[in-house]
Parts: sequence; structure tokens; C-alpha cells
Amino acid sequence: MIKIFSFLSFVLGSFTWAGHQTPNSAFPLEAMKGKINFKHAVYISKLSDQTHFDWIEVPENYEDPTGEKIKVFYERIIQSSNTHSIPIAFFYGGPGINPQNQIPPLLKPTKNHELIIIHQRGTGLSSPLPKIDTEKNILRYRHYLSRAIVNDAEQVRKQLYGKSKWIVTGQSFGSLIVQRYITLFPKSIHSAHAHGYAATSLPTPFAESRIIQHGKNVKNYLQEYPKDLKKIKLISQYLEKNSISPIDQPEIKVQGKQALSFVSFIFMAMPNQWPQFSTILDQACPNGQVNPVTLNSFLQYMYFNPEFIFLGGKQDVLNVVFNRLEAYVTHELSLSDYYQSIFKKLKSQGTDVETWLLGEEAVMHFSVTSPYREMADQMDLGKSDPLLPSLILKQLQAHPDLNFYLYAGKRDSVAPARFFKALVKTAQGRIQFHLLEGGHESFMSPKFWQSVRAESSSISLKKAM
Repeated sequence: MIKIFSFLSFVLGSFTWAGHQTPNSAFPLEAMKGKINFKHAVYISKLSDQTHFDWIEVPENYEDPTGEKIKVFYERIIQSSNTHSIPIAFFYGGPGINPQNQIPPLLKPTKNHELIIIHQRGTGLSSPLPKIDTEKNILRYRHYLSRAIVNDAEQVRKQLYGKSKWIVTGQSFGSLIVQRYITLFPKSIHSAHAHGYAATSLPTPFAESRIIQHGKNVKNYLQEYPKDLKKIKLISQYLEKNSISPIDQPEIKVQGKQALSFVSFIFMAMPNQWPQFSTILDQACPNGQVNPVTLNSFLQYMYFNPEFIFLGGKQDVLNVVFNRLEAYVTHELSLSDYYQSIFKKLKSQGTDVETWLLGEEAVMHFSVTSPYREMADQMDLGKSDPLLPSLILKQLQAHPDLNFYLYAGKRDSVAPARFFKALVKTAQGRIQFHLLEGGHESFMSPKFWQSVRAESSSISLKKAM
């Protein structure tokens, strides 16, 4: 063990650090070499010359500023020498998703601007999520949701720009963060651009609309790829008899015909990815029979991949906490009981989700066996913290110069377009709502980024005058 540690220390010490760290950092790289892992050291070594980065220290719980401290990492990618350029902060989806692969696609649409990516607490090069071995530690996950992330972002903004404002953008969970930002620090924002989530005071209809839109997407998918139905049936039959577990963690299992639901939840929400999903089915089920090795490899990558999501592990527990406290707000119900009540209501209306071969994320919930997920599902998580439309409206009315752009994909089953109407109606004309072609991936549409750049140009022009 000592030899291995010495070898890693030597390797880390031999890296040529790339990018530029903030001058007079409280956490200089030389001091951090022994505190960051090999993978993160490699990441920093590959940063571009345009990238400025650093860590800041923040309270894990902002209500207890003298308590546990964590570190939050950020990247400031300077793509312009224009001193009047307005910085753009982008909040990626999740919660709990690794940001590193999400940054490259953003460079082109934000060209000639400063792009700031904050590694949300618990992800990337920021301090990791707490252990999930006890109820006490799981309760700490309350401090890894949107409210705390916005507070972290404010600390970064102040460190980089002082009293100057920035433009905030976000997708999916990042959209929720942007909307939370409006409610907490409206004076820090020039404009807000959110895609793939709409604040709601009616969580049950939101969950229902997700499931219903998913069903429509699956139907449309099978119309485009009718030969895939047989493959899906064969894979479902295989998964009813065979479970999948992460290496060395047999207590976590995914099994049952609905074991494909999380995959379908991801792919069905993004119609541009349907051809890729069909190719995956071809590879997993060639020549009319399941290839167990290929199927297992694919599901291992999708379900037990810390760089994406680890079902039954930390990220999954964070999602359970998030759903119960921010997204759905289940109050006295466990997430399992909440989902079952929705399934029962939908069945009475003629939609029996338990018969689906490609279910939605809610259906997937019942295919995962994990002591940690079950603990988070059943325990009392305390007071919920929903993001209410009325709070957004209050701040938009109080700050008439703050423009809020809200986007939905026409075929998005993660955040169905029809459910955005309540927030837009509540906002009484203070939200500029746009419907985009595509699904949950449509935040990369030129229309989204055109509005961001237009706002930046307008503000830059005013600054230059």
C-alpha cells in the first residue's frame, strides 16, 4: 500500500498543470496535489490555456456556517478579450451528474464570451457526496440540492466579478437551479435562460404528465422502429430471470422486465438519440436472441457508472432526496408509495404502466434493490423545499429589468411542454416562453443560445456606451 501511494504521489507530482489558477488562491495546486485523485489530476492537466480555475470553501450547510466545510471547483473559460463581454454561467443537469463531458459542446455556442461552469457540490472536482452508510449521512444530502448550489454560485460570482452581474443558463436540473437563482439573488442576474424544467406547485400532475408523454414517445419510437419491439420483449424476458449488479456490490441489484426503463427514460426523452438506441438494441439482441455479454456491458455502463449515474449508490440516493424534497414533494409518503398512488390513478384512467416494456423513471424505481435507496426512500427527510412559481413571479415583478427565458422541447418526456403552461400563466407576461423542436436535448438548439447571445450583446452595448 505504501509503495502504491508513493507511486501515485510521484505521478501526480510529475504532471504539468494546465490552465490558470486564480492568483493568490486559498488552495494552490502544489498544496492540492496530495488531496485530489489521479483522475482529477489528469483532468486539470488537460485544461485549455483559456481556462482559469480554482476551488472555494463553503459551508456544507449554509444555515450552519461554522459547521462542516466543503470545496467547490469552478472553471472560467475566457473565449474573448472583450472587456465588455457578459459572463455566462451554465448549470448542467442532474442532480449528481459529472460535468466534465458536458463542457465541450458548450464552447461553440458561447464563443466570444466567458463561460463559467461550477462543478456542483458532490460532483466533478468539488468535494464528493457524503457516505450513505447511515440515516444521519443521508440527511446531509438535503444540503446538496438547488438552494445550496445557488449559494455556492453566488460565492463564485462575487470572487470573480465582485458586484457585477452575470447571465445564468441551465438545462434540466440546471433549469431548476436557474429558477431558484431568480428567487434568491435576482440582483445578481442580467437575464435567466432555463430549459427542461418548469417550477410547479402541483407536483402530482407533473409526474403524471411525464409518464403519459413517455408513453407517447415509446409509441412513436416503435412506429419508426417496429422491428425493435421483438428485441425489447426478448431483453425484458431475459432481465426478468437475470439480475445485474455492480462489481463487488451484490446487495445492489437491477432486475425485472422494467430494468430497461431507466435506459428508455433517457433515450425516449431525446428523439435525436433514437437511432442510437435502436443500434444498441441491435447489438444487445442480434439474430433474434439476447447477447448477455453485450447487454450486461451496456447496462453496467448506464446504471453503475460514477461518471453518469450509479443506481443504488450515492447519486441515486441524491435523486431520491431531490424528488421527495424539491421535484415531487411527497410529504408523508415514501417515494415508492407516491409512485404507486400515481400508477393506480393512471390505471383508473386507462393507462396501465405496469404492462409497459419500456417504462419511465418512476417505473424503474421498482426494479432497483438497494439498502441505501430503500433507507432514503423510507426515512423522514424533514421539511421540503419546493420551488414555487409564486416565488419566481414575486422577484420578476420586483425586478422589471430581469428577463426570464423559458424553453421546452415539444417531445420532451422528462419535462413535458404542456406542463410549462402553469408557470407561464402565473408569470403574467414576465416570462418569454419558447417551444423547441425535439426533446430534452433541444437546449443545444440555436434558438436557445441566440437569445443568450442577444441578451449579452445588448448589455455589452449599454456598458460600452
